[in-house]
Amino acid sequence: MGVISRRLGLMVALAAGFAAAPALAQAQAQAQAQAQAPAPVRGGTLTIGVESDFEGFDPVKAGVYSNSTVTAASLFYETLMRLDDKGNLLPALALSMTPNEDGSVWAAKIRPGVKWHDGTPFTAQAVADHFNRLLDPANRFAGRAYLAIEKVEAPDELTAVFKMRGPNAALPKTLAQPTVTTLIIPVKQALEKGADYNRNPIGTGPFVFKEWRAADRLIADRNPDYWDKGKPYLDRVIVRPLPDSDARYASLVKGDVQVIWEDRAENIVKAKKDKNLHVLTWVGSGALVIPLNTVKEPLNDKRVRQAISMGLNRKANAEVLSQGLRPVYDDPYGPTSGIECKDNGALGYNPEKAKKLLADYGKPVKLVHTVTATPRGREGAQVFQADMKKIGIDVEIKPVDQTQLVKETLSRDFLVSGWRIIDLADVDPQMFANFHSKSPINFSGYNNAEVDRLLLIGRTSLDENKRKAAYCDLIKILNDDVVWLWTGSNIDFAITRANVRGIPALRGGAVQVEAAWLAK
Repeated sequence: MGVISRRLGLMVALAAGFAAAPALAQAQAQAQAQAQAPAPVRGGTLTIGVESDFEGFDPVKAGVYSNSTVTAASLFYETLMRLDDKGNLLPALALSMTPNEDGSVWAAKIRPGVKWHDGTPFTAQAVADHFNRLLDPANRFAGRAYLAIEKVEAPDELTAVFKMRGPNAALPKTLAQPTVTTLIIPVKQALEKGADYNRNPIGTGPFVFKEWRAADRLIADRNPDYWDKGKPYLDRVIVRPLPDSDARYASLVKGDVQVIWEDRAENIVKAKKDKNLHVLTWVGSGALVIPLNTVKEPLNDKRVRQAISMGLNRKANAEVLSQGLRPVYDDPYGPTSGIECKDNGALGYNPEKAKKLLADYGKPVKLVHTVTATPRGREGAQVFQADMKKIGIDVEIKPVDQTQLVKETLSRDFLVSGWRIIDLADVDPQMFANFHSKSPINFSGYNNAEVDRLLLIGRTSLDENKRKAAYCDLIKILNDDVVWLWTGSNIDFAITRANVRGIPALRGGAVQVEAAWLAK
């Protein structure tokens, strides 16, 4: 498995990420930047304000992690690989990942000497146990749709072998971003603790669980035995759920918290003008979206869905709601994916044609739009409601807390919902999970054999051009069938106090602090 075949080619060589040394000029620039950068300061407590409380820290019991949960879970859990801010792979719990000749099998070499927080050695068997538990249909873990893995084996203590459902060049990068599937938990300890484990996590990460006061705060202390010697720099991290974005921002300005995740345009614009604050920005794949339940009346009729799409002035609404911070694209691929489609099949804003489609449908259309009970959720629903009223559709707004919205959406107990496709290093997991007819996360109930075929090409092809063509053909179908509405680009923002340093790219909206420190 140590040889990368010609069939796998450059794509897998880049995915493996360890074969070539950086160019001399890049290495010199990095060395110069490091020489100029101030040395991290040890000690102190960092408090992070997030959007919602946590679902728990056992993925099977918690379901789908929000970005708030990923922020908290990343204190305790880690991924096999990591991504730097430019998308290059770095070793973490695994030192390397090497494919067989066609990319259908990957061998991960596990870092020796890593321990769980209870002192138990971290081994390849733990990796196998984690992923196999998620993949087991008996556990009914919806997130397994994100994984193209058949099973994981551990032939020895430091080798985990991933057997894929087909060729897959994207696996190392897929496993490198912290998500509900990739943050590795100790299955043995989780099973022993039972329901109690979900609120008392044990991991390999830079911080050790101390306390969780529901809806108030989660406290984690520095792991003195962390494998990445010298880190973390902080003594303690506190994560506070602060659902109201204005209250969250006020806490930051006051200094009660030092970092917040933020998506409210007014606060981001204000922060950019405040010398005491610093705005972190990450433009990734994914999108802010409005999913439509294609199996419930009246949305099971394509004419109604197309009328909604043509009646929604997405780009004008985004300009108002985000003050220009989130441009609208007609697909969820984003600038980091490398996928550019000349024809994406977008229907475009055309309220008069929308009215004709509704007249052809011939029955009154009433919708319920479920959104988060936040200013952002309500504002988005109100512009949707106003646009629909112009074409003759009556919309009731149903605000709920984020946990309830996730539950109702995943159980298909909705007509129109608010949602977000998070940023991932490769678009395959999200697209396959959300739109394949057999996926448990296909909560729109969409079923299209041609879409399934294109998704399989995107998942298994080793030809990058063929993959990109499949995703462009796919988006044309999804836009014509109007399964989801793309209402905003996926740009993540965090705002910090000026003395906070060392937070990496906000992939998936998660604030990671293993290298964070507080300047004096």
